[in-house]
Amino acid sequence: MQLELGETWPRFFAHWIAACFGHFLKVVLPLITDWPFPLLSPDFPRSWSVLLFAGTTSLLAALINANLPVTARELLKSVAFGMALNATGELLKLA
Repeated sequence: MQLELGETWPRFFAHWIAACFGHFLKVVLPLITDWPFPLLSPDFPRSWSVLLFAGTTSLLAALINANLPVTARELLKSVAFGMALNATGELLKLA
C-alpha cells in the first residue's frame, strides 16, 4: 500500500494538458458568439501564440498539481487553474 502519492511524469503531463485546456478555453469561450468558426475570428490571436502561452504558464499548474491523482475532480481543478493563470497573465499584460 502506498501512503504517499508522489509526483510522476504521467501525472505531470495529465495535469499540464488539463491546465492548457483550461487556459485555451478562457481564450475561446468569449468568442462563442462567432460560431461555427471562433478560431477564424479576427479577434482570435494566432493559435500558435495562444498554445505557446498556455503551455508555458500551465507548467506552473502542472508542477503544483503533479502530486495529485489523475481523477476527474483533480483534473477539473487543473482546468480551473489554467483559466486562472490565463486571467492572471492578461491582468499582468494590462498593468
